[in-house]
Amino acid sequence: MRKNVGDLGAGTVVSLGLITAVLSASSVLFIYTNQLLEQVRLESQTDNAAVAAADALRGLVAGYPCDVAKELAPVVSCNIVGNDVQIKTQRNGVSARARAGEPG
Repeated sequence: MRKNVGDLGAGTVVSLGLITAVLSASSVLFIYTNQLLEQVRLESQTDNAAVAAADALRGLVAGYPCDVAKELAPVVSCNIVGNDVQIKTQRNGVSARARAGEPG
């Protein structure tokens, strides 16, 4: 068998480079997806906490509205403005806001 002088292992280097690029892109995509999921989960949790706090404000649930919200979500601030409850939450570098009050 004759060995080709032009074949010096360049294919191996190129394939390793491609594998590294794909793994790097996958890692970045994985991190971004986890951050996005964390944001969606926190927003949902904040919405539920705001509704529960508004129910407490209206007297449908026992307790002080902000205390009720703190049981359901990592509340950073809770304000009662008229018949509305405004809540801000934060966890793992992600934050969310929600407002709930009387219907109509």
